[in-house]
Amino acid sequence: MRKKSILILILCVTLVFISSCSSSKKDEVISMGFVPLVDGDKLIESVEPLSEILTEKMGTTVEAFTASNYVGVVEGLGSGKVDFGIIPPFAYVLANKEFGSQVVLTSINEKGEAGYYSVIMTRKDSGITDVKDLKGKKIAFVDPSSTSGYLFPGAYLIENGIDIEKDIQYEYSGGHDKSLQMLLNKDVDAIATFEAVDLRYQQEFPNAKDEVQTIAKTEMIPGISVTVSSEMDEKTKEKLIETLEGIENDPEAKKIFQELFGLYGFKKATSEDYEVIKKTAEIMNVDLTK
Repeated sequence: MRKKSILILILCVTLVFISSCSSSKKDEVISMGFVPLVDGDKLIESVEPLSEILTEKMGTTVEAFTASNYVGVVEGLGSGKVDFGIIPPFAYVLANKEFGSQVVLTSINEKGEAGYYSVIMTRKDSGITDVKDLKGKKIAFVDPSSTSGYLFPGAYLIENGIDIEKDIQYEYSGGHDKSLQMLLNKDVDAIATFEAVDLRYQQEFPNAKDEVQTIAKTEMIPGISVTVSSEMDEKTKEKLIETLEGIENDPEAKKIFQELFGLYGFKKATSEDYEVIKKTAEIMNVDLTK
């Protein structure tokens, strides 16, 4: 009778342990961070279907997190609030420098290139057709940590004889969609943003295509990065890479990435792929240690 009681006790303890492990796995959450390419609340709502797809594919709950600014996602990667981020190149460089975060994938565009371009846009009725015409004008950059919305176009202006501290007035909009809105509202004379921004936000700003024009285009910028926290374990990292590389075979997920971020897939990447960002930061006199 005593042996039977001991066996029952062992069985109960085992079942509790198994149940606990199962529950722990089920309740595990991976936080996926985004920068505010569009209004934060709208972005969270828009990526919810993507969270559900990734949750199903990874077997772990994936939740979206959008910071109020670019640095917020970088800090999230350092604090553990964000496990991986789909973030612009400069944000990756900052996260790597400050917290040892690692880039594992880079995005590809519709041509299969691992990169994208920054442009400077004006209204067609502004009379501004060349960067030299920007002297004395007002420009909207996106964020000091935005690669296509500040770093590359800023360096382009400097290399073309524009002193951004003396020759122009500028302000930060906080988002590419907000910059476009400011341009259309005539609050600024020009904006620095990513190529084809008018097409990306054509639903919100249907007249943009006919009202704005590109007057300058930078060299290719390394693709949007998939950056993981330095604390992410190898097994999770490998599963994430496998899942995102397979996005091209999932029509629904691929459509979401295309519509929201202009991304057509991912390929493996290393820190060396982003060295050009550091060189451009030097032109912009950006101190990565601060």
